[in-house]
Amino acid sequence: MASLPERLSNSVVQSKAAGEIIAALNRQLGIALSPRPCRIRLTTGAYVEVDAATADEKVVAEAYARQGRLKGAQPKKIAQDILKLALLKREAGREETQTIIALASVEALDSISGWLRDAAHAFEVELRVVEIPDELRAKIRAAQARQVMVNLDYVADDLGVSEDPP
Repeated sequence: MASLPERLSNSVVQSKAAGEIIAALNRQLGIALSPRPCRIRLTTGAYVEVDAATADEKVVAEAYARQGRLKGAQPKKIAQDILKLALLKREAGREETQTIIALASVEALDSISGWLRDAAHAFEVELRVVEIPDELRAKIRAAQARQVMVNLDYVADDLGVSEDPP
Protein backbone atom coordinates (compact mmCIF):
# COMPACT_ATOMS: atom_id res chain seq x y z
CA MET A 1 0.00 0.00 0.00
CA ALA A 2 1.28 3.49 -0.80
CA SER A 3 2.04 5.86 2.03
CA LEU A 4 0.49 9.29 2.15
CA PRO A 5 2.80 12.24 1.64
CA GLU A 6 2.87 13.61 5.18
CA ARG A 7 3.20 17.28 4.31
CA LEU A 8 0.06 17.20 2.15
CA SER A 9 -2.18 14.89 4.13
CA ASN A 10 -1.54 16.04 7.69
CA SER A 11 -4.00 18.19 9.59
CA VAL A 12 -1.63 20.73 11.14
CA VAL A 13 -3.72 23.65 9.84
CA GLN A 14 -6.90 22.21 11.36
CA SER A 15 -5.13 21.46 14.65
CA LYS A 16 -3.84 25.02 14.90
CA ALA A 17 -7.29 26.31 13.93
CA ALA A 18 -8.81 24.50 16.92
CA GLY A 19 -7.04 26.98 19.18
CA GLU A 20 -8.51 29.89 17.21
CA ILE A 21 -11.97 28.31 17.39
CA ILE A 22 -11.67 27.96 21.18
CA ALA A 23 -10.48 31.58 21.43
CA ALA A 24 -13.50 32.68 19.38
CA LEU A 25 -15.78 30.64 21.64
CA ASN A 26 -14.20 32.31 24.68
CA ARG A 27 -14.95 35.74 23.19
CA GLN A 28 -18.48 34.74 22.21
CA LEU A 29 -19.35 33.38 25.66
CA GLY A 30 -17.14 35.65 27.77
CA ILE A 31 -15.42 32.69 29.45
CA ALA A 32 -11.90 31.29 29.76
CA LEU A 33 -11.62 27.84 28.18
CA SER A 34 -8.15 26.31 28.21
CA PRO A 35 -6.16 26.83 25.02
CA ARG A 36 -5.24 23.12 24.79
CA PRO A 37 -6.85 19.69 25.20
CA CYS A 38 -7.80 18.51 28.71
CA ARG A 39 -8.31 15.08 30.23
CA ILE A 40 -11.29 14.74 32.53
CA ARG A 41 -11.39 11.67 34.76
CA LEU A 42 -14.71 9.83 35.14
CA THR A 43 -15.85 8.11 38.32
CA THR A 44 -15.12 4.73 36.68
CA GLY A 45 -11.45 5.66 36.42
CA ALA A 46 -11.66 6.13 32.66
CA TYR A 47 -11.22 9.60 31.22
CA VAL A 48 -12.44 11.67 28.32
CA GLU A 49 -10.27 14.11 26.42
CA VAL A 50 -11.85 17.36 25.28
CA ASP A 51 -10.41 20.16 23.18
CA ALA A 52 -10.98 22.71 25.95
CA ALA A 53 -12.50 23.20 29.39
CA THR A 54 -12.83 25.95 31.94
CA ALA A 55 -10.65 25.56 35.06
CA ASP A 56 -13.68 24.33 37.05
CA GLU A 57 -14.77 22.05 34.14
CA LYS A 58 -18.25 23.61 34.17
CA VAL A 59 -17.91 24.23 30.42
CA VAL A 60 -16.24 21.75 28.05
CA ALA A 61 -15.89 22.05 24.30
CA GLU A 62 -14.85 20.31 21.14
CA ALA A 63 -13.67 22.36 18.13
CA TYR A 64 -14.19 21.62 14.42
CA ALA A 65 -12.34 23.55 11.75
CA ARG A 66 -14.13 21.94 8.78
CA GLN A 67 -15.22 24.43 6.12
CA GLY A 68 -18.26 23.33 4.16
CA ARG A 69 -20.45 20.30 4.66
CA LEU A 70 -19.20 17.39 6.73
CA LYS A 71 -18.05 14.47 4.58
CA GLY A 72 -16.94 10.89 4.95
CA ALA A 73 -16.29 9.92 8.56
CA GLN A 74 -16.74 13.47 9.91
CA PRO A 75 -20.38 12.93 11.01
CA LYS A 76 -19.20 9.79 12.85
CA LYS A 77 -16.61 11.90 14.70
CA ILE A 78 -19.36 14.36 15.68
CA ALA A 79 -21.48 11.42 16.89
CA GLN A 80 -18.58 10.09 18.98
CA ASP A 81 -18.05 13.49 20.54
CA ILE A 82 -21.77 13.88 21.30
CA LEU A 83 -21.63 10.50 23.05
CA LYS A 84 -18.46 11.46 24.95
CA LEU A 85 -19.97 14.77 26.09
CA ALA A 86 -23.27 13.10 26.99
CA LEU A 87 -21.39 10.57 29.14
CA LEU A 88 -19.56 13.39 30.87
CA LYS A 89 -22.89 15.11 31.70
CA ARG A 90 -24.20 11.85 33.20
CA GLU A 91 -21.43 11.81 35.82
CA ALA A 92 -22.52 12.61 39.38
CA GLY A 93 -21.92 16.31 40.00
CA ARG A 94 -21.51 17.11 36.29
CA GLU A 95 -25.17 17.21 35.30
CA GLU A 96 -25.03 20.99 34.84
CA THR A 97 -21.83 20.95 32.78
CA GLN A 98 -22.27 23.00 29.61
CA THR A 99 -21.12 20.90 26.66
CA ILE A 100 -20.41 22.56 23.32
CA ILE A 101 -19.29 21.51 19.88
CA ALA A 102 -17.93 24.69 18.27
CA LEU A 103 -17.84 24.68 14.50
CA ALA A 104 -16.11 27.22 12.25
CA SER A 105 -18.62 26.91 9.39
CA VAL A 106 -22.37 27.39 9.09
CA GLU A 107 -22.34 24.75 6.32
CA ALA A 108 -20.74 22.23 8.67
CA LEU A 109 -23.38 22.95 11.30
CA ASP A 110 -26.20 22.71 8.76
CA SER A 111 -24.95 19.30 7.60
CA ILE A 112 -25.52 17.87 11.09
CA SER A 113 -29.08 16.65 10.72
CA GLY A 114 -31.51 13.85 11.43
CA TRP A 115 -30.83 11.57 14.38
CA LEU A 116 -27.42 13.14 14.93
CA ARG A 117 -28.90 16.59 15.53
CA ASP A 118 -31.66 14.99 17.63
CA ALA A 119 -29.01 13.23 19.75
CA ALA A 120 -27.15 16.49 20.35
CA HIS A 121 -30.41 18.09 21.47
CA ALA A 122 -31.50 15.13 23.62
CA PHE A 123 -28.13 14.98 25.39
CA GLU A 124 -27.92 18.78 25.74
CA VAL A 125 -24.79 19.11 23.63
CA GLU A 126 -24.86 22.57 22.09
CA LEU A 127 -23.88 22.89 18.43
CA ARG A 128 -22.54 26.42 17.92
CA VAL A 129 -20.85 28.30 15.08
CA VAL A 130 -18.04 30.73 15.89
CA GLU A 131 -16.47 33.32 13.61
CA ILE A 132 -12.86 32.89 12.60
CA PRO A 133 -10.70 35.26 10.53
CA ASP A 134 -11.10 35.02 6.75
CA GLU A 135 -7.36 34.35 6.40
CA LEU A 136 -7.64 31.29 8.65
CA ARG A 137 -10.77 30.15 6.81
CA ALA A 138 -8.79 30.32 3.53
CA LYS A 139 -5.89 28.31 5.03
CA ILE A 140 -8.32 25.62 6.21
CA ARG A 141 -9.98 25.42 2.77
CA ALA A 142 -6.55 25.11 1.10
CA ALA A 143 -5.55 22.33 3.52
CA GLN A 144 -8.84 20.52 2.86
CA ALA A 145 -8.22 20.73 -0.90
CA ARG A 146 -4.70 19.29 -0.52
CA GLN A 147 -6.03 16.49 1.66
CA VAL A 148 -8.68 15.57 -0.93
CA MET A 149 -6.04 15.40 -3.67
CA VAL A 150 -3.76 13.26 -1.51
CA ASN A 151 -6.59 10.92 -0.58
CA LEU A 152 -7.56 10.49 -4.23
CA ASP A 153 -3.93 9.73 -5.12
CA TYR A 154 -3.79 7.24 -2.26
CA VAL A 155 -6.90 5.43 -3.52
CA ALA A 156 -5.55 5.40 -7.08
CA ASP A 157 -2.21 3.97 -5.88
CA ASP A 158 -3.99 1.36 -3.77
CA LEU A 159 -6.05 0.29 -6.80
CA GLY A 160 -2.99 0.21 -9.05
CA VAL A 161 -4.27 3.06 -11.22
CA SER A 162 -1.53 4.99 -13.00
CA GLU A 163 -1.59 8.76 -13.26
CA ASP A 164 -0.21 8.52 -16.79
CA PRO A 165 -2.56 7.45 -19.58
CA PRO A 166 -1.57 4.19 -21.33
